[in-house]
Amino acid sequence: MPERRDLIAMAATIAADSAWLYPALGLLGAVFGLDGPLLPPAMIVAILLLGVILGWVVAGVVEEAAERAPFQALSGLAVVYLAISTIAAEGGIDLLWAPHLIGGVLSAQAMASLIAATTAAGFLWYRGIRIAVETHLQFRLLQTFRTGIVALAVLILVEQAFDVDFSATFMLVPFFAVSLAGLAFARLPSGGAWARTVGLAVAVVIGGGFVVGLIGAVVGGRGLGLLATGWERLVAVIAWLLTVVLAPLLEVLFAIIAWLLSDVERPDLNRSGKGIPDFKSWARTDAEGMAPWADLVIDLVKYPLLLLLIYLGYRLLLLAYRASAQRARAAAAAERESIRGEAEPAADLIKLALGLLPDWLLPAEPLPGPHLPTNRVGLPETHALYFEMLAAAGDHGHHFEPSATPRERLPEVEKAIPGAPVARITECFNAACYGNIAAKPETIDQLRREFEGAVGVR
Repeated sequence: MPERRDLIAMAATIAADSAWLYPALGLLGAVFGLDGPLLPPAMIVAILLLGVILGWVVAGVVEEAAERAPFQALSGLAVVYLAISTIAAEGGIDLLWAPHLIGGVLSAQAMASLIAATTAAGFLWYRGIRIAVETHLQFRLLQTFRTGIVALAVLILVEQAFDVDFSATFMLVPFFAVSLAGLAFARLPSGGAWARTVGLAVAVVIGGGFVVGLIGAVVGGRGLGLLATGWERLVAVIAWLLTVVLAPLLEVLFAIIAWLLSDVERPDLNRSGKGIPDFKSWARTDAEGMAPWADLVIDLVKYPLLLLLIYLGYRLLLLAYRASAQRARAAAAAERESIRGEAEPAADLIKLALGLLPDWLLPAEPLPGPHLPTNRVGLPETHALYFEMLAAAGDHGHHFEPSATPRERLPEVEKAIPGAPVARITECFNAACYGNIAAKPETIDQLRREFEGAVGVR
């Protein structure tokens, strides 16, 4: 069984996958003409969870990783078949949905939706198995977070564009909450202190929600009305600020355009009744429909906010200028070479003369060794093992290409040293290099033994 910290990362991965896959399957359900998603939300979570649990069971029964695939496939086939049988018949279970599908008893739309649902269930099972056998759960959760952000963003755009609802906007909040909480808890150090931190965080969240609920129950509709009124006033002030800031810029821009086109016949902009708006009334705000004291509040707030906005813009421009000037000074200092002090004209002439000679007359400078990070325990060992694997592959004929990524050079390295755990070592290196996630010492020791055994046999 994994550690408690890994269990939190695993649970967060399952929840995050469910959060973005549910609206994605809702979009596919709309494509196939269904009233809801291809799979109900409870089934999405159930298939992912069963994949994780049965993945653990298979890993505990079968020791060799290469021999686990048939057991995982058979168990997955059973789970997927039973899951689809619950949605093949409305309000019941149809265990003969596969023969009906093959025999052409169902309609074309029903056949297409069942095939799509089966594919989706198989995909969920595959993700559950991957979560169960994952050795870097933090990196897996990080990949799920990145994938989910892109998927939810696309789904929200689809909802807005076609005026539909797949619950993508609703699932955005739990997705972020679960993913970020899981990533934060997974990075806590091992030991008992983090458990108290998790308990305290959960207690604060639940207690805060309970207190907010009590306040809402006591205040009732008056509190909600007060929040709505405050939100309306805030939106009005922000709109006024945008008008004040953008109106002068637009007037200047239109004046420049009119000056540039002064010698050209200009079309009548007011012909359609949609001329350039008049921005002269920037000093007042329309308070129609507001409370009598709204004008007083806006007059007291809008000018300080305008001054604050101008000041923040000034500070932002000043910060950008200082950063640009500092980079320019650093580049000039790096390119400038002093001709006073430690300058040696004779050495410079000799260096110039040697630079005119062909390369084959001069001994080549040795290439620098690989950089091993020392800022975290577990990272140097992972880097060292990966570079040793590349060196062994080079001894067996592999040509190292610096511009290739670790995944791109993986097939060639596997051909050079067959039998070595090249894929797993590369995965550990990617997690350490790009995710700053250190592999467990026992994992590194196991990979090193397998790698040395493969290289020693050859």
